[in-house]
Amino acid sequence: MRSTILFAACLVFSMGSVVGQVNAQEICRTAGFWGTHAGNEKPGSTNISEEVIRAWLSTVNSHDQTATDKCTYEMDGTVICNFEPPGQAGSPKACRDAKKNDITLLNNFPIGYEGIDICGQIISVDPNGTDQIPPVLEALCVSPGEDSKLQLGRQLTAAALNCLLSGGGSDCTGTSIEPVFAACNSTCAVSGQEDQVNTCIEKLDCFNNGGAWNEDDPQAMYCQMDLAESCHAKPLIGTVMSDSGEPEDPELPPQ
Repeated sequence: MRSTILFAACLVFSMGSVVGQVNAQEICRTAGFWGTHAGNEKPGSTNISEEVIRAWLSTVNSHDQTATDKCTYEMDGTVICNFEPPGQAGSPKACRDAKKNDITLLNNFPIGYEGIDICGQIISVDPNGTDQIPPVLEALCVSPGEDSKLQLGRQLTAAALNCLLSGGGSDCTGTSIEPVFAACNSTCAVSGQEDQVNTCIEKLDCFNNGGAWNEDDPQAMYCQMDLAESCHAKPLIGTVMSDSGEPEDPELPPQ
């Protein structure tokens, strides 16, 4: 059972269920935000996307107590991140370069990385510190064109980053988006299912923008944005933990 309850009241957000509200304690930002805050090209900017992934990796691999400028490893195995204020967008050029790059989630994607599983590929940061565009940017800064699965991968990546900062791990455990994320991530990894892909894009984009997918009327499904408590309005201050929802047992490195 989770030791940290992410929500006070959360109705199931699934492919065929009714949602009344987005989890009041969840944190979310759009795919555009995560893409343009995945670098530090400008003074005062922070590579928020990369720091969130590194924070999560340090909970999964408790011996790697990675501390960054904005994230601190705790003795209970969690990582506390505070990105307020988020500062300027730090990766506009990198995003433009990624859009021009022919490496995407579905085409010659880099291998050898450790990170979150999106569309059957691993989305992470460059572990070697080279100047190549890291996978997280390749996934977020794309020009989908006629390939809707690239757009789905983009929305899934943003949702996963939102879940990491909300304490739900890379698979969104315990969050309102968990069943949608699982179903859509599976959909993205197989061929076909265009109608399902488009529905997934709409639902994930709704969540990433701080809305809730309303299915009271199957003939008039829509994204409800006028929420009293929206995850998009929550400050970028969260506790990152492992996918199980439980912090890993601290494993101190040898002295």
